[in-house]
Parts: sequence; structure tokens; C-alpha cells
Amino acid sequence: MSTPVKITAVHVYPLAIAGDASNDFPVACPMSIYPEYRPSRPLWRDNFGAMLVRIETDAGVEGIGYTSMGSLVCAVTIKLHLARLLIGQDPTRVERLNDILVRSTYHQGRDGFLMHAISALDLALWDIKGKLAESSVCNLLGGPVQESLPCYMTGYDADKVIRGGFTGLKIPLKYGPASGRDGLRTNVDDVAALREKLGPDRDIMLDCWMGLDVPYTLELARALEPYRVRWIEEPLLAGDIEGYRQLRSKWTSDTLIACGEHETLVRGAEPFMRDRLIDVWQADVTWAGGITEMQKIAGLAIAAGIKIIPHYGYTPWAAHFILACQASPAIEWYDLTGDLVGDEPLFTSDMVLKNGRLSPGTAPGFGIEVNWDMVEANLDRRLAFAEA
Repeated sequence: MSTPVKITAVHVYPLAIAGDASNDFPVACPMSIYPEYRPSRPLWRDNFGAMLVRIETDAGVEGIGYTSMGSLVCAVTIKLHLARLLIGQDPTRVERLNDILVRSTYHQGRDGFLMHAISALDLALWDIKGKLAESSVCNLLGGPVQESLPCYMTGYDADKVIRGGFTGLKIPLKYGPASGRDGLRTNVDDVAALREKLGPDRDIMLDCWMGLDVPYTLELARALEPYRVRWIEEPLLAGDIEGYRQLRSKWTSDTLIACGEHETLVRGAEPFMRDRLIDVWQADVTWAGGITEMQKIAGLAIAAGIKIIPHYGYTPWAAHFILACQASPAIEWYDLTGDLVGDEPLFTSDMVLKNGRLSPGTAPGFGIEVNWDMVEANLDRRLAFAEA
């Protein structure tokens, strides 16, 4: 019997964020009730970017994990607490290690950047497990359900959607209830113009980013009926189970209700799924607890007939899960080049995007090659332990 592989080191790489296309526009959000913060999110939002983690083993195999938000806060949590719980452990026992990380932080909370940090570590462990097994993570999870999945784009570029063969475009909703009737009319006009641009067949989705309430969401859905909106996403505050219960009880639109981006763990998903309060669950694989938790959420979704279309699904860490998930019919594609300094990608993989459809790669683990020069150029150095 061979000696188990052991984890020998955990490294963190918090990244600074350079910008985001949505910074140039108002975006409905919880802060929209305050006029001074309504014009754009940088007026109130943190500037913590993505974070990479690298876990080393005594077998010479390394795992790369990722979370798209939380950078320095996640790095502090890992370096000063979570890393020591992994050193000396067998990285292939992912379920056990994920449980240890979650249980060790119950006193700190179960949401937010804490779970982002745990997610990044979980994904690095899956990367190691795949590499040691000489298998892609997608194949470890049972293999792709379909040969490829269609992608929709999130952003503002309708022309790029059409050129790339994407199934549709998700745009941020600009205004919430505090902007009154004028804001509502502008929201409807934006969707009408986008429908004209995209034509009758491509999907339109609206990201409301927790910026609405039940009456406004119902009125918005009615006003948008002529424009065939595929779903309205996260209209209410995260965790507002009773609000979604009210929304579902009064919902008459063919538009789907989506949420879950800011929910974590299977416990966060269970109330929504048990009572079928939503149609689409959008937990982020790099926020919600990693693939280990997403597998459990998928079981609930399949039983409830709810689709799983994760936030930021295009990253290899998410896409390997999505492609192997029976409940996932599509992948979110997002162009993040504006978030970093430099013209090169932060990482590449052997996944293939062609005519708006994403196919899995076959390289071991997630098949990721990190551009360490880009990491170096974008490190957030406000804390001394940020590693070059």
C-alpha cells in the first residue's frame, strides 16, 4: 500500500482590481436607496479582487484554486488560520478537508469572503486530486453530460454576443424602487432596445443584484412581458426566504426567477429548493464552498426540478462542475480582461469555446496554466505577506 500524499505548503496570491465595465453605469443594488451612492458601485464598494491559491504536496504535485472576489480578506483567513488545518493532510480526502474548513469557521459565519477562501482551497484540492489520478476534474465528477454546453454572455456588448454565437445577454438592471417611475421606464426602455438589437430569438436576462423589493419586481416583470425576458436574477436581498416566498405566490409571468449568487453551502440552498421558490440557482462555485458543496446542492436541485447555472461559470474551476452536472443547461461567459492590469489572460486552459458553446478539456485537474507574470503585475501588496 502506497504512502498517502501530504500537503506541505499553502500559498496565497491576492489580486488588485483595476476596473469593471459596470462601474460606468448605475446598477440597482442594496445601496441604491441612498442617492449619493446610486450613480455607480465604486462609490461604496470594496476593491478586493480575485485570489489564487497554490497548494504544494510532497509528491511534487500542485493544485491551483481560485475565487473571483475577496482577495486580501481571503488571504488573511487562509494564512492566519486555514492553512495550518491543511498542512500534513492527504489532499485527496477532499470531503473531509472541506468539512474541517467549514466546521472550523462556524463561529465566524457561513457567508461572504470567509466562504470564498474555503472555496478556493477546495478547488485547489480537486485540482490536485485530478492530477494525481491523471484525470480531468470533469471526468472525476462522472464526465460531461453533454459534449458541450451553450453559453450566454454577461455585460453590455450585444454585438459581441451576436458575433460569438452566444445564446443571449445578461445586463445589469440600472434602477430600483428608489428611482421611481422614471427609473422603471428607463429599465423597460433598455430591455426594449436590447430586444431590438438581439432580435427575437436570443435570450435577455436581468441582473438585479439584490436591489428590488417584491412589489417592484412584480411590476417590472409585467412591464417586460412584451420583450421575452428569460429570467430576472436576484431581485431581493440574499437570504430573504420569506420575500421569495411572497414573490413566488404572486408570480404570473413566464419569466423565470433566479437567485443564489450570494448564498453559500447546501444549507443556504435548501430552503429555496425545498419549496421551489426559484427556477434557476446561481451559486458561484468559487464562493459557495467549492465543488464539494456544489455537488450536494446539485442533488437538491435535481430533486426539485431547478436548474443550476452558476455565477461566473466560464472559469475552468466552475465549468468542470457545470459540464458534469445534470441540472446545468448553460454556462455564463464573462470577459474579465478589464479587471486586471495587462493585456494577457491571468490563466489559460484546454477548454474550447466555439460558436458560443464550451467543451471540456482533458488535461489532468482543471487543465489550468497560470500566467505568473500577470499574477506578479496584479498582486495586491497592501499587506506584507502577499507572495510574489
